[in-house]
Amino acid sequence: MHGGSPSPSSSPTLSPAGRDARASGSEGRGVGLGEASAERNKFPHSNARDIGKHFLPIAVACYVAFWIALAIHPLDRSDWLLENLLIFISVIVVAFSYRKFRFSNLSYALIVVFLAFHTIGAHYTYAKVPAGFWMQDWLHLNRNHYDRVIHFSFGFLLLYPMRELLVRSVHAGKQWGTWLAVAALAALSSFFEIIEAVVAQIVRPDLGAAYLGTQGDIWDAQKDMGAAFAGAVTSALAIVLLKRASAEAVG
Repeated sequence: MHGGSPSPSSSPTLSPAGRDARASGSEGRGVGLGEASAERNKFPHSNARDIGKHFLPIAVACYVAFWIALAIHPLDRSDWLLENLLIFISVIVVAFSYRKFRFSNLSYALIVVFLAFHTIGAHYTYAKVPAGFWMQDWLHLNRNHYDRVIHFSFGFLLLYPMRELLVRSVHAGKQWGTWLAVAALAALSSFFEIIEAVVAQIVRPDLGAAYLGTQGDIWDAQKDMGAAFAGAVTSALAIVLLKRASAEAVG
């Protein structure tokens, strides 16, 4: 009959995805009905999740390509080999610990950036990195300070990954974890300075000046440790201030 209710057989047939979309109340929000529309309604952030899932392989591939490019004709091959010991050890530790502890994508990004800076220093030797000479001319410094930048970056860039490790693995409080990370990086910086001096004396005593990059400064190691500590404190203060600003905004 005209004007009556349509019979059940006259209603449109929906696929399972379409029925799910109607049941969830998403019908009509997409561009028409259908499986593709329902999938878009059900998974609005799938692209973001896919990017996050593939971030680490992409970051590693980019760094490997960068490392290979700078491994070709370094300024001093012997110094390059010694400088890359840190990279080899770091990559091995992170790779073998991946199954038991996975850092966030932000932490992995910070680690890769630091390794990239170190790779540049290994290619040119720290005392001869062009960026350091540009900074020397711009700031009218008495020497190439690229090594200081790297030590500052060690504290500044690796503070967040170290904090994440302490908070998630040993269940340190977030506030305590921040400052414990500062102490841990200061200790690691001191340890690396000692290891560098020992390696330089054992492997290539004649290469000590190039490898250590002291540039005639007898207090170079202490200043490098101070730069790392300053970088870690700067990063810790940034985290504290950002958390406080976020709490105030929510409140």
